[in-house]
Amino acid sequence: WNITSHDPGVIFSQVKTEEQITAEQAWYGSEKVWLVHKEGFSLATVLKTECGSLPEGRVKIKLEHDGTILDVDEDDIEKANPPTYDRSEDLASLVYLNESSMMHCLRQRYGGNLIHSFAGPNMVVINPLSTPSMYSEKVMHMFKGCRREDTAPHVYAVAQSAYRNLLTTQQDQSIVLLGKSGSGKTTNCQHLVQYLVSIAGSTGKIFSAEKWQAVYTILEAFGNCSTTMNMNASRFSHVVSLDFDQAGQVASASIQTMLLDKLRVSRRPEAESTFNVFYYVMAGADSALRTELHLNQLNESSAFGIHSHSKTEDKQRAVQQFTKLQAAMKVLGISVEEQRALWLILGAIYHLGAAGATKALLPQQQITTFPPCPLEAGRRQFAHHEWAQKAAYLLGCTLDELSSLIFKNQTRGMQPLFRGGTDDAGTGDNLGSKFTALECLESMAAGLYSEVFTVVISLINRALKSSQHSLCSILIVDTPGFQNPRLAQQQRGATFEELCHNYTQERLQTLFHERTFVQELERYKEENIELVLDDVESSSSLSIAAIDQAPPQALVRTLARMEEARGLLWLMEEEGVKPGGSEEIMLERLFSYYSSGLGENKEGSLLLRGEKSHLFLLGHSHGTDWVEYNVQGWLGHAKSNPAAQSAATLLQDSQKKNISGLFLGRASGTTVLSGSIAGLEGSSQLALRRATSMRKTFTTGVAAVKKKSHCIQVKLQVDALIDMVRRSKVHFVHCLLPKAESVGGSDLRVPHGESSDSGLMTLDVGLLRAQLRGSKLLDALRIYRQGYPDHMVFSEFRRRFDVLAPHLTKKHGRNDIVPDEKRAVQELLESLELEKSSYHLGLSKVFFRAGTLSMLEEQRDVQTRRNISLFQAACRGYLARQAFKKRKIQDLAIRCIQKNIKKNRGVKGWPWWKLFTTVRPLIEVQLTEEQIRGKDFSPEIQQLKQKLEKMEKERNELRLNSDRLESRMTELSTELADERNTAESASQLLEAETSERLRLEKDMKDLQTKFDCMKKQTESMEMEVMEARLIRASELNGEMDDDDTGQTQ
Repeated sequence: WNITSHDPGVIFSQVKTEEQITAEQAWYGSEKVWLVHKEGFSLATVLKTECGSLPEGRVKIKLEHDGTILDVDEDDIEKANPPTYDRSEDLASLVYLNESSMMHCLRQRYGGNLIHSFAGPNMVVINPLSTPSMYSEKVMHMFKGCRREDTAPHVYAVAQSAYRNLLTTQQDQSIVLLGKSGSGKTTNCQHLVQYLVSIAGSTGKIFSAEKWQAVYTILEAFGNCSTTMNMNASRFSHVVSLDFDQAGQVASASIQTMLLDKLRVSRRPEAESTFNVFYYVMAGADSALRTELHLNQLNESSAFGIHSHSKTEDKQRAVQQFTKLQAAMKVLGISVEEQRALWLILGAIYHLGAAGATKALLPQQQITTFPPCPLEAGRRQFAHHEWAQKAAYLLGCTLDELSSLIFKNQTRGMQPLFRGGTDDAGTGDNLGSKFTALECLESMAAGLYSEVFTVVISLINRALKSSQHSLCSILIVDTPGFQNPRLAQQQRGATFEELCHNYTQERLQTLFHERTFVQELERYKEENIELVLDDVESSSSLSIAAIDQAPPQALVRTLARMEEARGLLWLMEEEGVKPGGSEEIMLERLFSYYSSGLGENKEGSLLLRGEKSHLFLLGHSHGTDWVEYNVQGWLGHAKSNPAAQSAATLLQDSQKKNISGLFLGRASGTTVLSGSIAGLEGSSQLALRRATSMRKTFTTGVAAVKKKSHCIQVKLQVDALIDMVRRSKVHFVHCLLPKAESVGGSDLRVPHGESSDSGLMTLDVGLLRAQLRGSKLLDALRIYRQGYPDHMVFSEFRRRFDVLAPHLTKKHGRNDIVPDEKRAVQELLESLELEKSSYHLGLSKVFFRAGTLSMLEEQRDVQTRRNISLFQAACRGYLARQAFKKRKIQDLAIRCIQKNIKKNRGVKGWPWWKLFTTVRPLIEVQLTEEQIRGKDFSPEIQQLKQKLEKMEKERNELRLNSDRLESRMTELSTELADERNTAESASQLLEAETSERLRLEKDMKDLQTKFDCMKKQTESMEMEVMEARLIRASELNGEMDDDDTGQTQ
């Protein structure tokens, strides 16, 4: 795989024979096409027809597999590529780039166990649903040091490309994995980490492959479970941060986790399991540990549904995994006492589920329990006190203290945090009166497991951290994939946790759209590059807005109407604290903002009503993946249960020293951000910078007010993740699910069309088409081929490639800046004799078509190797001449020695010579001793020691000052970026306020004008009324005068 395109063997293998050329010409002459239909696509040949024999827009084709002749619409056929492209390594190299050709190429490669494919700058991986032998150490070394163009498609190629870019540009890199649940994202994440650690190495070899295997063993135990689509699905998002030093070695590492599905401990969908570690402990604990955890006798019923495996093979597998988990903890330096503390808490969670919860009945309705317990009417309490007593013992507290923390929400030293105003400061039992007994118990279990997971991440980071200086980082982002219960043929609606995971994937896909389309088009516009590109569909911003759009009132105080559009998370927050709020009202408000369709009409809307009032459908992945959600009980996520918040205090105040010692030294403020993001500890500069950036996401703007809201925390966590990734160069890996396969108890039928007729590995073409459409890979490939995906700043390009034009180097010299960079780059490109269409000069950058820059890089490597060879030849010549001079001196010295030896032989027997040779050494020794006695060297030695100590001290001070200044510079850079963001936000707010003020001033002027008009009209009418009254009065006076005259007469 590690071969260059200049290899003669490769060039010879790429030469086509006459038979291949004839077959390819015949293929183009027959006009082969793909017929797209509901079952997939079929190969066909377009038949020639007489003009006018078919209606306009219709063509006649002949299917290849059965010879059927059909009249079809032109829009239903797509051009097919010659067979030589059936297993093309890069989808961008296809002659005819369309959806059917992409799927055919992927299917052919998948059938040949080639699960990796390039898609321009991106990577496509189809999960083989098995463990292929393509991830060995031997394969790793085949990719070491290679450029992307020299390697076959593999996930190692992505890691190598990111690592090479990091060394070349010294810029942070990110690798983001996208795809559905069960598509192999976590597995690929492990392979990426292991490759980078193995190839880059580490100082002192502190980061070994064994240590990282132990890390993922622990993460799989505490964060994974079995779902209907994946036997080992991760229920949390995590970012692996590898920090590299100046030499390109791993200097430090850390893991940050977020969006843990902690409620799965106590509540989860049917046919799915809880976290794996519970089954490991129940099956693998030895007799001593089982006795200590009171697991010798298990309860058949549990409020949390935690039961041991019933099948023998499952128990044996759990025993093996528990042994493997203990070994992994030992590798990471987790002591036996720390492990014991974790097992105690897990055992307590199990016993809490066995204890259950109930609201005590009235005395006449009470039932007899064993052992009998006095029941207080109307009070929330445990249903089985004997199991609750075991849980309290394991946690290191009394039963009364545990009951108060869970049901009465009273805790020592901590005022319960609760949103709801001043009325919440009453008694402990009133604080949680809106929660049922079972909800309080479930919240406590979720809080305990969240603390356990957080401390596990902290222990892992303790084993990975290092104080060595780091330069830049590679971030690997792995999140749970898209969840859709209907894909597993389940009739239930999706849960709130599944909505959170789908929302995270939507945000990452929007980031892909932004990097691939929006930024590219904006860059072309900024550099005055005009391109005729195909229309690009907008991102799935509507579905994201329906989830997280903030109301304008949260940003700007205006006099506009209060019913502005807002997302589901904000509606949950409002309805959760509003008296009389319900899920149905929340949905009605959501539909009034975003829904434009009813029933099954999915055109023009990504939000639809479900068949029932508590159901709604949301179109993910640009409307290709419609998920039905059930909102029953969702408002409970918006309410902060004090029982969950008391879990940390309960563990810190435990009477068991191993538990309190483990949690007391790890306060949530240092390792957890707002109870959501874990793993923020770290001693390296880059780790501190990431932690500072995340904390500012939670402490600025609306986040500072809403950070305690469970619903808004989801958005803030994803915002922090996206902001951290956006600061780096991003590499995307699209993981595809080959078929829908249920593993949680319900059988799935895979559609059988042409997708499984050719003897290939089973592949669901319909599912594959939906994933490709949702990922927008086809549009990305088109803009990649039509545009200029590679670009460099003028000065950087000239400095990097001036080695290809030595005459221009002599002209401009080695100056970092030349008067006219654009002109210098133009001369360089002309000397390289590139095609005019392969590059374009912008205002400050030079842009290249796909493959052009890699060709220049290859030419640069060849020229550099040639120059290095010449330099080496000159160095060898110089060294040879110096060696020759040395030999001449040695020859002269040898001759001199030989001459002296000959003379020595002549006088060796002379008695006077013997006396001279005997007495002379004694005289020299005596003289030397007298000189030493007469001279004292101690002051000089002392001065040298003092000088050495002074220099050592100055060097240490300079080193400390250098580290301090570098740290300060990093902090100032981060603060500057944050201040710029704050200034931008403030300017936007100011503009909004200004526009609102102008609108109000205009309204006031209009009202003033209307008021003046009305005032004039009023004065006019008053004058008219006055005139009318005067006329009326004069008429009445006239009539009275007439009456008086008549009476006189």
